[in-house]
Amino acid sequence: MASYMMAMTINPHAKKEHPDLAHHVDESLEAFTKNKVTGVKVFASLGRYDYLVIFETEDQALPYRVASEISNQGVLQTETWPLIPYEDFSELIQ
Repeated sequence: MASYMMAMTINPHAKKEHPDLAHHVDESLEAFTKNKVTGVKVFASLGRYDYLVIFETEDQALPYRVASEISNQGVLQTETWPLIPYEDFSELIQ
């Protein structure tokens, strides 16, 4: 099963348009449940991104679908990266 990380920032316009922003963020994150994504871990961040989500899937199209659904809601902007364990990466570069 492949692992992915999705980094998300709150759309600046959403901050002005949605007084109950937390509720709208939660609705956007429901795309993971709706698409039956497994191993989902959601983190808030104090860095460049507001939220980081780590998840797993065997269907490589699924991260695209989830990111698209989240972006279409207009509250969060996403970037998604495939992940591999450090040990596997170390073997690749030796």
